Amino acid sequence: MPQAEEDPRFRRNMYLLILFLLVGYIGFKAWHLSVAFEAWGNQPLEGEVGGAAK
Repeated sequence: MPQAEEDPRFRRNMYLLILFLLVGYIGFKAWHLSVAFEAWGNQPLEGEVGGAAK
């Protein structure tokens, strides 16, 4: 633990790594949601569906 407390360069690199991973995760989830909504939009229901959520 002393390395993180005494070395500001190491601390900055760790914060950059966390930021990079967070941005990557958000980008991946945005892509994942866009694929899901595209698939959902291209599948129309034919007729009424019994027991569907209202």
